[in-house]
Amino acid sequence: MLDGKWARGVRGEGVKFVCIGWGSLVWDPGVLRCVGDWQTDGPTLPLEFARVSRDGRLTLVLTPGAEPVPTLWCELDYHTGEAAQAALAGREGAALHAIGLWPGHPPRHATGYAEIAQWGAGRGFGAVTWTALRPRFDGVDGAGPKDAAAAASYLGTLTGDALVRASEYVRRAPDQVRTGFRAALEATFAVT
Repeated sequence: MLDGKWARGVRGEGVKFVCIGWGSLVWDPGVLRCVGDWQTDGPTLPLEFARVSRDGRLTLVLTPGAEPVPTLWCELDYHTGEAAQAALAGREGAALHAIGLWPGHPPRHATGYAEIAQWGAGRGFGAVTWTALRPRFDGVDGAGPKDAAAAASYLGTLTGDALVRASEYVRRAPDQVRTGFRAALEATFAVT
């Protein structure tokens, strides 16, 4: 059971609000007010390069059935869980319903919610927020590439700035986020 200060989502003495990250958020938090460095002992979550972003990158998202991989986390400098959630939505350019917040109701795309709730409760965090965007590939929202070859094939079609951004995203993804598709994508860009 949560005590009063946690149930209200307000930071009390010694209570931490944290963000989970696995992609560009880790190396480019933008407006997100992080406290200290990213920690490498985040929850293990089902992630894959499965969402084509507006700029053409194939980004890491929570993906049903994907191989679970370790994530990262950092403490945030906000006074309520809702403020941390709103800040992450702003950084991601996403609607609030696409940003998870625990404790609370699962986001629309709830993949990983149970694991995050268990991890957050076990650490005694006051609130945990994360990006809860769905896979999107080949114009289909909610579906990712069928396999690594399809993902690599898509990346092989990119040119110019889109190719540069996509290559940077794969290259700079945290080392511990070794998804099932990652080796094939690195080979596409000859990343070593």
